[in-house]
Amino acid sequence: MIQRNIILFKLTQFFGGLWFLAPLAIVYFETITHSYALAMSVFAVSSLSTTFMEIPAGLISDKMGRRKTLLFSPALICFSFLLWALAGNFHCPSLLFLGAFLYGTAESLKSGTDEALIYETMEELGEKENFKIQYAKSRGWGQTGLALSAVMAAGMTYFCSLQTVAWISLIPFICQFIAVWFYIEPKRTRENKKSTWINFYIAFKKLWQNKKLRFYATIEMLDTAFGMATFRFEGAYYQTLITQWGVNIIRFLKHILGIVGFFIVPYFRKINIVKLFFTSMIANATVRLLGVILNNAFSPFIMATVSLFYGSEKTSCTDIMQKEFSPDQRATMKSIISCLSSIFMAFALILMGYIADKYGVRTAILSAILIKIGIIIGSLIILKKKII
Repeated sequence: MIQRNIILFKLTQFFGGLWFLAPLAIVYFETITHSYALAMSVFAVSSLSTTFMEIPAGLISDKMGRRKTLLFSPALICFSFLLWALAGNFHCPSLLFLGAFLYGTAESLKSGTDEALIYETMEELGEKENFKIQYAKSRGWGQTGLALSAVMAAGMTYFCSLQTVAWISLIPFICQFIAVWFYIEPKRTRENKKSTWINFYIAFKKLWQNKKLRFYATIEMLDTAFGMATFRFEGAYYQTLITQWGVNIIRFLKHILGIVGFFIVPYFRKINIVKLFFTSMIANATVRLLGVILNNAFSPFIMATVSLFYGSEKTSCTDIMQKEFSPDQRATMKSIISCLSSIFMAFALILMGYIADKYGVRTAILSAILIKIGIIIGSLIILKKKII
């Protein structure tokens, strides 16, 4: 029975990728707030909401189980998207920020719990070593959803307004809720009888004492913060170089390459996981930097190719950390990491919005890329000196 979790996980990833407004969400928010700084602040509120809810969500997941925790995520996203659609109808920025709070809460409930569910499912099936393969394939389905979303959004934005797209975005997450309903709870979480605060104390202590985990967790925090800030702002940057409907075509291309990136991960199983992780990070940053330096109509196409490296980067980092997490505090440990990531992300989002308002969107994107390069260089120096 539990084997069906693998298929359902792919479905939830697929439906989760079908956010039709995603490529131009920053543009939609700017039309309501009339400021890029305020528009990026919507995402910052979402990030802060995730920050405050991450640890409670992880504790709930480890105590109450994966399925119950995950059920709340698509439900809250539906309410969030409803408020964002109404914000456009009534030109009310307050509804954007309220929706952002709900969206951030939904993300915290999903963060760590979905990875824990598939890891524990594979463990129960006696196939723990194949976790990274199933994880990569499932994330590939998420990229498939994102690709389909982008091409459909291109047609939608050509024939109708962003306001209409905001309303249509509700449908896939209703489908995601239905898919989550049929999950089977892994035995690992059913057997966890420790109190909530004991789970938190153990998780935090083990996270701090494990040098290897602490090292990769720090990279994950910083890379996620500035990586997501760049991702959120790409639509605004692309729009300065190509047409609005063309932005969706670029996003479609990006996610098609993302599908390829995730599905080729199993072919890299013989490559050292650490080398794969850093090689992917370096390639990602280099390609982004090249695109911004050129700064012409070809730049969005060049920058779209970073998705080829995203799959191997994300899968290798997840695999490294999952092997270091303790079984009974798996979701809580990931939630602590995600909580800190969200704090950095809120800072990165507001910083990029401020830089964009003052110096332009290109400068904002370039700043985030240079910070990511600094993170890579610093991490490699630490590895070379064998500090961890």
